[in-house]
Amino acid sequence: MKNYVSFFLLALGGGFGSSAMAENGPERQAQPESGFDAFLDSETVFNGKFSLWTELATDYVFRGESETNDGDIPSLKAALTWTHDSGGYAGLYVANNLFPGNDSEGHNPKINAIYGPYIGYAGEIGNTGFNYNGFLFQYLYPGDSDSNYLEMFNYVDKQFGDVNIKLEYSPTLTDWFGVDGVQSHNVAIHPSVALPHGFTLSGSLGRQMFESQFDANWTHWNVGLSRNVFGYNLDLRYHDTDIEIGDNDFYGFSSNNHIVDSRFVAAISKSF
Repeated sequence: MKNYVSFFLLALGGGFGSSAMAENGPERQAQPESGFDAFLDSETVFNGKFSLWTELATDYVFRGESETNDGDIPSLKAALTWTHDSGGYAGLYVANNLFPGNDSEGHNPKINAIYGPYIGYAGEIGNTGFNYNGFLFQYLYPGDSDSNYLEMFNYVDKQFGDVNIKLEYSPTLTDWFGVDGVQSHNVAIHPSVALPHGFTLSGSLGRQMFESQFDANWTHWNVGLSRNVFGYNLDLRYHDTDIEIGDNDFYGFSSNNHIVDSRFVAAISKSF
């Protein structure tokens, strides 16, 4: 189909070109490309390249917590990243949010989106086969700046045949969700295995912990199956936590415990 379209456009161009030459004389020679034009046309910017990732999902689950109020609205996410040849990168992540709250529909009207500028580095550790990916991520909540906070994500992974094992340690560098004196630490393991016919089975087991005077820690896990289909990545995943009503100071009460219930999430994403 692509070759046919190219031939069709070429045929149209030839027809119009002949008419223009008949009316306007010899065709003008192509002008040399200016430095500014070359800069705009290049796929490399300051020794780096831009990439775009987008996702549409039935819910937005982060460490076992629904960030669209139990899937009341679909999740839309996007990330624009510039990656340098050295492995350094920077970008902007955006997504919609819908937290529980006290309005007539049980929503928090102040938080309906997140903006996340980030900067980091990814590369192999020597020649060990171990890879490191670390970045700073600033959570920005429009309409509720008091909830903004900074977190540092750290991942180390290694490939063992068809199996990849990834370890995570992610501490907050400022107060978690702006709660005074509360520091967060997330530790997790993210295994994945390549299956026949292009499928990938992956999962995560993590523990969200806090430095605080109350018990707010919880365990979260997920498992899912994904595959590339027609250039899009399809993912079906199960999420759950060990949070129980009355056993957790943040989510263990009836007004918002529903956002940490078990759930299935279907997602479709694409990278450009």
